[in-house]
Amino acid sequence: MPSKLKLKTIGVIAAAGTMAVFSPGLSGPSGLNDMGPFIIANVRIFDGENVIPLGSVYVVNGRVKIVDSGEGVSGGVGGSPPLVIDGRGRTLLPGLIDAHVHTVNAEALKQGLFFGVTTMVDMFMDAAIMRGVKDAQAKGPMPDRAFLVSPGTLLTVPGGHGTQFGLPIPTITAQTDLQKFVDDRIAEGSDFIKIIQDDGASYHLSMPTLTNAQVAGIIAAAHKRGKLAVIHAATLKNCEDALNAGVDGLAHLYFDGASDPDFGNLAARRKAFVIPTLSILRVAAGLDGGKDLIVDASLAPLLGPAERQNLGRTFSSATNAAAYAADENALRQLRKANVRILAGTDAPNPGTWFGVSLHGELELLVKAGLTPLEALRAATSVPADMFGVRERGRIRPGYRADLVLVNGDPTTDIDATRRIEIVWKDGVRVDRDPYLASVATARDQAEKIKAMPALEYGESGLISDFENGKIETRFGAGWMTSTDTLYGGKSKVEMAWAEGGAENSKGALKVTGEIVPGAQFRWSGVLFSPGAAFMSPANLSAKKGISFWAKGELRTYAVEIFAQSLGYIPAAKTFRVTPDWKEYEFTWKDFNVSGTDIMAIFIGAYQDPGTFALFIDNIRLK
Repeated sequence: MPSKLKLKTIGVIAAAGTMAVFSPGLSGPSGLNDMGPFIIANVRIFDGENVIPLGSVYVVNGRVKIVDSGEGVSGGVGGSPPLVIDGRGRTLLPGLIDAHVHTVNAEALKQGLFFGVTTMVDMFMDAAIMRGVKDAQAKGPMPDRAFLVSPGTLLTVPGGHGTQFGLPIPTITAQTDLQKFVDDRIAEGSDFIKIIQDDGASYHLSMPTLTNAQVAGIIAAAHKRGKLAVIHAATLKNCEDALNAGVDGLAHLYFDGASDPDFGNLAARRKAFVIPTLSILRVAAGLDGGKDLIVDASLAPLLGPAERQNLGRTFSSATNAAAYAADENALRQLRKANVRILAGTDAPNPGTWFGVSLHGELELLVKAGLTPLEALRAATSVPADMFGVRERGRIRPGYRADLVLVNGDPTTDIDATRRIEIVWKDGVRVDRDPYLASVATARDQAEKIKAMPALEYGESGLISDFENGKIETRFGAGWMTSTDTLYGGKSKVEMAWAEGGAENSKGALKVTGEIVPGAQFRWSGVLFSPGAAFMSPANLSAKKGISFWAKGELRTYAVEIFAQSLGYIPAAKTFRVTPDWKEYEFTWKDFNVSGTDIMAIFIGAYQDPGTFALFIDNIRLK
């Protein structure tokens, strides 16, 4: 191979006898799947900061070796003959960075790659899962998943925002040594410190939260150890107080719809960055959220039933359109004041999903006033700089070859980021074909389930009334006990027939047990499968939902719905019982399902540790 390579690509021939030329698409030669050398030639390059109208990029051993402008790659190529990808009419981007996600498991890091998101900045996850991912990252390149940056555990108070997700996390009280608390998070592996200040009032809730003094103390403790402090601050005042206390970044814009003409200048004076997360603010405002992504021709083939389900979800406690308009106005202030803006989605909250939602976020940023070039920087070089993600976020010699080739020009039309042809992570092509096939199969199965006839269960919809001294059902696979032992938990449960039911009936189902701390998700109760076999889907859409009577010890219980459209992750609604019988009703809509693919219905104790005794009766579809 000569030391200087000039590519003159005509048709499918380039330097015949030394190189293979590939015209990109969703699939391609198997040679693209290894870490062999390759060249992306005659392509528009957005390098993370600026645009090279026509150039080529040479990659070897998983890193960018040469970035050359013009028709060719100049200077010291050497080594094995590279594969050449013809990039005419296309744009090469650095791998995208989503600066605000919640990594519920390592699988989320794989899902992002299919949409060109090669780095995820997590904002709260299980510390043990974080350590496992980071230990693996430290051993070498991981081309099958996005690179992770995370604070691990967030900093909140007992009962505060962040504790409702079921993770057993340490919390801060008035007696907490804040420096030690921060040091403990760093010892767990936190890359930065994530703070919560949110009393819930912005979305019609009430919860305890950190004081301004505690927030300031945490920021000082983080800075003493050389760590960034990033805050989820719910109101404009919370944001301004945190900025004045020296916080490095805002994980969201505010939710309360307030305004201050000096907000952008304040953030600029304090040299803070802001992750607007317009995607989730739009959902919280009761607007369309992620529904537009579901019908996008470029993205739809990559979205299975579970992804579509989540993108179509909304918050039950919403803000309003005026609150979202206030955030757009705040973003324009930030841009005018030259505040560093980062693109983040808050996936997988309702209305979002890993990877796909970043493309929606870029569109929202542009609609709110950023140029396409500014939006692209917000998803590449800017978050890389702010979070110290070395060797990523730019196309530059020596950097990791995290790259995305798209059809069109997203520097003028931001929606072109959706027209992905190839993604590379650490120089290895992400093979999207198996994923596309699995999505197509899942969608076919979902359509077949929707076509199933509704179950015949009579006008009353009765499942169980326990009147004959037995635990049995009128249809389906029956009742069984269910606990978190499936996920390594130690909760316990027993069920038995009990004399005396609701509305002076003969009997009821008695469920007793204990929620034991330790598991990430904790439950103990009973499970009903409406299909002919355990966890087989059944079409219950002829009824609107489920009702039952219950009484028991004072505590929080939950109904959970398992459905194929939820991706086998249940949707839960909590309820509280008293010592007296009371009827409870839930619709399928409450769980964001249609009722066509119900696999199981759980009723029992949920999350809160301790023993319980619950009686349920007259369970029916309504």
